[in-house]
Amino acid sequence: MFDSLINILLVVFAFGFVIFWHELGHFLAARWAGVRVEQFAVGMGQAVVSWRKGIGMRFAGIGKKGFHWGSTQAEFEKRVKTEYETRHGKLGSRELTIREQYDLAKEMGIGETEYRLSWVPLGGYVKPTGQDDLRPNKEVAADDPHAFGAKSVGKRMVIISAGVVMNVILAFALYVLLFTYGFNAPAPVAGSVSPGSPADRAGIRVGDRIVSINGDELQDFTKVQMGVALLHDGEPSTFVIQRAGTDKRDSLQVQPVKTKQSYNMPAIGVGAPFTLKAADAKDRGTVLTSADQTLPPGSRISQINGETVGLKDYHKLDAALRAFSGQPIELTITRADGSTFTHSLRPQVGLYDAFTSTDLSFAGMRPRVAIEGVLNDSPAELAGVKPGDVVEQLAIVETGEPLRPPSMRQFQEWVSQAGAIGRTVRVTLLRDGESTPPLDIEPSGKWPWSNRTIGVMMVSETGNPVVGEVLDNSSASDAGLRPGDRIVSIDGKPVGSWVEVATLLKQSEPGQQRVILASNGSAEREVSLKLSKEDVQQASLIRYGHNLPLQQLIEFRQTYNPITAASWGVTETKFSIVQVYLTLQRLVQRTVPVSNLSGPLGIFSAGASAADRGADWLIWFTALISANLAVVNFLPIPIVDGGLFLFLLAEKITGRPPSPRLQTAAQVVGLALL
Repeated sequence: MFDSLINILLVVFAFGFVIFWHELGHFLAARWAGVRVEQFAVGMGQAVVSWRKGIGMRFAGIGKKGFHWGSTQAEFEKRVKTEYETRHGKLGSRELTIREQYDLAKEMGIGETEYRLSWVPLGGYVKPTGQDDLRPNKEVAADDPHAFGAKSVGKRMVIISAGVVMNVILAFALYVLLFTYGFNAPAPVAGSVSPGSPADRAGIRVGDRIVSINGDELQDFTKVQMGVALLHDGEPSTFVIQRAGTDKRDSLQVQPVKTKQSYNMPAIGVGAPFTLKAADAKDRGTVLTSADQTLPPGSRISQINGETVGLKDYHKLDAALRAFSGQPIELTITRADGSTFTHSLRPQVGLYDAFTSTDLSFAGMRPRVAIEGVLNDSPAELAGVKPGDVVEQLAIVETGEPLRPPSMRQFQEWVSQAGAIGRTVRVTLLRDGESTPPLDIEPSGKWPWSNRTIGVMMVSETGNPVVGEVLDNSSASDAGLRPGDRIVSIDGKPVGSWVEVATLLKQSEPGQQRVILASNGSAEREVSLKLSKEDVQQASLIRYGHNLPLQQLIEFRQTYNPITAASWGVTETKFSIVQVYLTLQRLVQRTVPVSNLSGPLGIFSAGASAADRGADWLIWFTALISANLAVVNFLPIPIVDGGLFLFLLAEKITGRPPSPRLQTAAQVVGLALL
């Protein structure tokens, strides 16, 4: 909790600094042009504290006058008015002009600019005399030489564009700082390839390094997803990849597609890379899993099926998973102290296609659910549920529903339903081949990712081919298979796991009949399973995975050569700026949906996540935001700098500014868009 608060404060500071730097550009340009600046604010809304030379109070008797709780403006106007009336008599109904106020303030030794920190840390502004975004037609004394409107169009253009220029400079400087400090970023290597995805069909394999996309070289994985989404223009993208463990390079044509999992953005189905080293304890959260016991912190996988492997040989573990045919994968684990032990890894069956966001099945059958992990202090842990347990039967208490063997989907649905109506669930577990006494567990809404849960991580049971769920209108339901059936054999071939069931289904042809011997209790019966085209397709998409807590494959980018750092900084700044323009272009083309845009809360959430990964990622995020701010602020939208610059350009061409009515209307529209 404390760390999260610190991260939020760091992001607030970083965001405020980016805004401050932007406004500093406007301020310095205004001072250069001889324009009076009345306010320099970081944040929006009422001032928390402000400073103006000659006005203010001392904090606890320390320091010079100048600081003031809230705004100094009222005190400024009061003092100037009093001084004027002392010199010239009562004003009556007349008000002092801005020029009169500031000319007199200068004689009194009072500063012309109020520097203020406001309550809401989302923005900021500089207020030159005579320039008001919301009231562009505001009248200012024509004889005030320090007013914004009194300056030439060229000088006003410099003032308006200075903030954007400063943000580009800041982004570049931060990227140079980042690469001098050192950036720990995921390598541009395929850590997973979704079955049936564009990457899979094109021939990209786990462990392949993505060298470039459409000619743009990639230095880290952060640009893979963004590069696919933004560089994709509807045509296949050219990927240059370096094959795992070799120097061989291939050029592949990959056609990105949109999926729900990728938030309807073009994607190819590639995930971030891993090593064969165990993740740190702090990265495992509050979950106790059997995988945690298999791979304790500080350990690493040193052999796979007797073959010695290095830390970067994750692709060899993936190859073993793809070749899995029912026999456990033998791992040799080397602990942090150098001692070793062996572990027989039985892969998990994957019945969820992450790329298309669809649930798969074995011709309409789904296995029972097994417990992979148990949250600390959860209802499940308090009831005695342990990693490795198989849910043999489940029911909602006091509803009259019988105990049934659930699939993973049904387990989640029934537990959530029980919590919603204030009921407990009754669970019978299979542990070490023996059934446990029924456990009554009350679902809790303690965790934010679920309305009601008992606090477990689930997987589909890979071993015993016992049916947990039969889908309606499926080949399995047409054949008469029922939940609780154990598949004994298919076409006379004994099967002892879902792996063997999947293998036989993959070898089938659409329309083929498979004779299944099923057992439910002591009785056995034969059923005829007629496979559809969809059954065979889904069987080919079934993969086997693991839940081992492994570290990401991180590559450290650092240079002490200032020329190299500057070169990298230019490349990163260019990419950051271009990706914003490409995002806007893709929004217009509808290849990127508007739902993927984030407002302030989304930005702060992403920033807090970046800060949690370390100082280097906070620097990276701040540089990215600065580059984004430069682009967004210079869009031709009224009320932001680009819109104001457009008005000045029109004035330069026509010799007179747009009408006050047009400017005001445009500003209102711009504010609504913002």
